[in-house]
Amino acid sequence: MDSTDLQLIALLRQDARTPVATLAQKLGVSRGTVSNRIRKLEDEGVLVGCPVLLRPPAPLDRITAWTR
Repeated sequence: MDSTDLQLIALLRQDARTPVATLAQKLGVSRGTVSNRIRKLEDEGVLVGCPVLLRPPAPLDRITAWTR
């Protein structure tokens, strides 16, 4: 794993749904490079999926704020 992989992982941790083209632009590499690195990280078990976060229903008479 090199610095590009670490940067890619950091970007994916911020938003795992970021398009490959956007990741490539931010990393200064081609889309194919990003796709190959993601596949490699998945094959090695470094990337194992991304969570789906659901917001529980809030009562209509209350204001609820979510932070991360």
